[in-house]
Amino acid sequence: MSGHCHLSAADTFHADSERALTMTVTTANPTLPAAERAVRQDLDQLHAEALDLARRTKELAVVLDRGDYSAAGGRVRTAVTHIWRAAEDLHSAFHTAPPRCAGPDASMSRLCGRRMRYLAARVARRAE
Repeated sequence: MSGHCHLSAADTFHADSERALTMTVTTANPTLPAAERAVRQDLDQLHAEALDLARRTKELAVVLDRGDYSAAGGRVRTAVTHIWRAAEDLHSAFHTAPPRCAGPDASMSRLCGRRMRYLAARVARRAE
């Protein structure tokens, strides 16, 4: 994705002197919406592939630890750690990407509402 997004915030004053913040989201590339929706599928696929690679690499480390190649097994275990962290970064990116059904005209409240529902579910899981 090579498109750029521009966020601007402007203060507006109401008649009763209350301040309200308005935010405008504009995209520089009009052909980006289809690509934005495909991004979540790509992130999901990359995450699954990274987890599979971490699993296979761990199996290789176990095999190397059994023989005379324990030093190589240790290095492979280090690689597993890096791959796992990369998978977690992809997972985080998936949850901060726009929803699949949200186009470039999605309101900020819709995007924030989705994020808040995700965080509430996550807190509920931790409480159990």
